[in-house]
Amino acid sequence: MRSAEKTNVFNRTNKNFITPGLQLKMIAEAKPDEDAIIQENIDGDVRKISWRSFEETTNRLAWMLKEKGVGTGDTVLVTFPNSIEHALANFAIWKTGACYMPISPKTRPEELLQLKKLISPKAAFSNLEGLSIGIRWKSGDLPQTCAGYSCDPLPDILSNPNIITASGGTTGKPKLIRQNIPAGHTDGSLAAWLAVSGMRMGQRQLLAGPMYHGAPHATVLNCLFSGGTLVVPATMCPAALVDCIRRYHIQFTQLVPTLMYRILKLPDLKKEDFSSLEALCHTGGVCAAWLKRAWMDLLGPEKLYELYSMSEVIGLCAIRGDEWIRHPGSVGKAKFGSTISIRDEEGRVLPPYEIGEIYMSPPANLQYTEYINAEPLKTLDGTFRSVGDMGYVDEEGYLYFSDRRCDMIVTGGENVFAAEVEGALLRNGHVLDAAVVGIPDPEWGRRVHAILETDGKVTAKELKEFLIPYLEPYKIPKTYQFVRRLKRTANGKIARAELLRECIEKEKQ
Repeated sequence: MRSAEKTNVFNRTNKNFITPGLQLKMIAEAKPDEDAIIQENIDGDVRKISWRSFEETTNRLAWMLKEKGVGTGDTVLVTFPNSIEHALANFAIWKTGACYMPISPKTRPEELLQLKKLISPKAAFSNLEGLSIGIRWKSGDLPQTCAGYSCDPLPDILSNPNIITASGGTTGKPKLIRQNIPAGHTDGSLAAWLAVSGMRMGQRQLLAGPMYHGAPHATVLNCLFSGGTLVVPATMCPAALVDCIRRYHIQFTQLVPTLMYRILKLPDLKKEDFSSLEALCHTGGVCAAWLKRAWMDLLGPEKLYELYSMSEVIGLCAIRGDEWIRHPGSVGKAKFGSTISIRDEEGRVLPPYEIGEIYMSPPANLQYTEYINAEPLKTLDGTFRSVGDMGYVDEEGYLYFSDRRCDMIVTGGENVFAAEVEGALLRNGHVLDAAVVGIPDPEWGRRVHAILETDGKVTAKELKEFLIPYLEPYKIPKTYQFVRRLKRTANGKIARAELLRECIEKEKQ
């Protein structure tokens, strides 16, 4: 392949697979003084790091890690918040061949102890006081602690496994997901990612999620791997994100539907606020059809991309806005050679348009993720796996996601998907956030119950009437609870299990 034909324009080698370490070296040589990361702080201070400095600092950190015995097969924790230091630690770990494990900076001491027992980390980059690991560096110490080490590159090495992510699930115990593939890209995998996400090489991108979560972390890796400039905002509040898009002329960002909804609620929002955006990719939850159409009105259908996947990477679907218009409600077709199979409770294949459990097989049947401290995923026919999502396919193979099986409410013998009801509630201009749970009920089995964050200007009776055009009668919540702030996890997802527990305890009183 001639260099001009490569998607990876920075690759001047004959290698097809490029590690993050080698890619960083080549980008730093190509544009040493340009910004790699721009970080805004809550006090208004703005920090920047150039590609040369990013390359040299990660080399110093990697040599420091190597001196402490960190290498292939080891795991290193990173609990820093979104920051330049977090990205530096991440790439330095990969340069040693070790596995990077990001966790929330708000992790409780008892959870840290459980994680430590599960994975025995060799070292940690952390400001958490409750973390007792022998080799540990705080974010403020990094410049001094690595200053005496060489800034020369380390020998190129694969980091495999490359990442472990934590997912608490609903069991209360840590569930870890390990990716047993090396960090980096072939030219083909990079081109495929750009195609499904709407990204291109060298864009100015906005980080709009926690780096310890799968999708935002992928944004960080792919932005920096592609030679783009990553803008890290001081806060995830909707107004601040829109302000960053305007001021930094952001060309690409990835959002969860919750943020998309909250941004739409901002007063005086204009199309001109997003004039620099070339693509917006959303993932991480159900995007209601009306919400998607509203964003297509803002950006244009060809700029809106959707990905359906999960941390377990059992497969991936993707769809662009103009394709979605022809298949409204779909999350797209399977990509990268993965396949979809919809099954009933006995594992039988269901025909198009029948809702069942979504099973997917990965490209080339390569099941490269595994659970730690949790039972393996359900597997059928050797390669099809499921994370418990429900949905159906049409006759053309487009997938339509309904909800998680665990979020499905059986009420009076009928199935109600919480996501559908939440989406209908959010159409009301007075509703700021919504969660729907099924409370045990002697008459209904489970009673559909809505927990709402509103502006205080709507009643339960008014909401019931509002929902009539959008939902069948059995799907309309029978009871309503108004809260000041709806509980969500650090990843922005509804804390549904906790909310349900609180509702059940309240019913007992």
